[in-house]
Amino acid sequence: MTKDKGQIRERRGEHRVRLGLSAFTVCFVLSSLSCGGSPVGRLIGPLREVTVISEQWDELEATVRSILQEPVPTPQPEPEFKVRVGTAGKFDTYSRFRIILLIGTVRDTLIRQILGPRIDSLSEGDFGLLKVPNPWFKDQFALIFVAREDSKLVPGLQAYAGRIRQTLRAIILDQMAKAVYIEGVQKKYTEEFGRKYSFTIDVPYRWHVDEDGSGDGFVYVYGHVPDRNVFIHWQDTTWLLAPDSLANLRDRLTGRYYQGDSIDRRFLQAETIAFLAGPCVRLYGVWKNDRDVIGGPFVNYSFNFRGRFYMVDGLVFNPGKPKLDALTQAEAVVRTITPR
Repeated sequence: MTKDKGQIRERRGEHRVRLGLSAFTVCFVLSSLSCGGSPVGRLIGPLREVTVISEQWDELEATVRSILQEPVPTPQPEPEFKVRVGTAGKFDTYSRFRIILLIGTVRDTLIRQILGPRIDSLSEGDFGLLKVPNPWFKDQFALIFVAREDSKLVPGLQAYAGRIRQTLRAIILDQMAKAVYIEGVQKKYTEEFGRKYSFTIDVPYRWHVDEDGSGDGFVYVYGHVPDRNVFIHWQDTTWLLAPDSLANLRDRLTGRYYQGDSIDRRFLQAETIAFLAGPCVRLYGVWKNDRDVIGGPFVNYSFNFRGRFYMVDGLVFNPGKPKLDALTQAEAVVRTITPR
């Protein structure tokens, strides 16, 4: 990594199925939940934790854990989500947790209590997934996976695995953004970036800015404890959004500005997501520095916007400690990029 004023800088064939249940309008169906005016209370549990409640847990445990606890590539792989298992009998207690995943059938007592009498008039379908913001408390989320019968639960969960993970990622990114910006945004940097460059980004309070490479379209912001970096690279032309090409570009940038960092290609993964109303390639994996014998996880967004190319990259350096919370915070900062 680069030296910062004489110091080592902070490190850093899903099948189509009949989905009648998924067509419900949340406010229409959830007769016992409030779609607005939820009470304000202290939510329980750490960020990135999902509380799972299901009467069929013994039969579903392996499937649910395979969906929620898929390892994320870091120097010491960590499960994507932390899992807490709750019981319907203690729902009053578990209803105070941040993210609740309810899994069951239309015949389950708890599901029927939550969805109300309209569950009996649902349109035909095998299973569906509902996302409910602020169900019992402000800033809380509930996901409800419902199947017509027990035999549909495992195939339904497998069919919805990607959607469940994607939905939970979005929820957790929102929660992490609140955590990383709990002391606010440094508006002076937002305003300065807006004047100087073709974008703005929200710099959290107590983070710092390095613009030494701005002449070459490279700036970065960073925070400590743990060390998190977010760089922004831009070009006044578009770029082919091919993972190999983007990984090579990242290596050239970090080789120059992060003193020789590169991607450990053994752990590199790529996906295309929707971001700023357009396609974006999301790279994630492990960075390394062979000279300093250090490394950590990173996440990288690359996209074209109005004739310009942007690469926004977050990384973490937190040796010997868990890294996913910090990486998710860095990604929350990445997602505040606003091209003009």
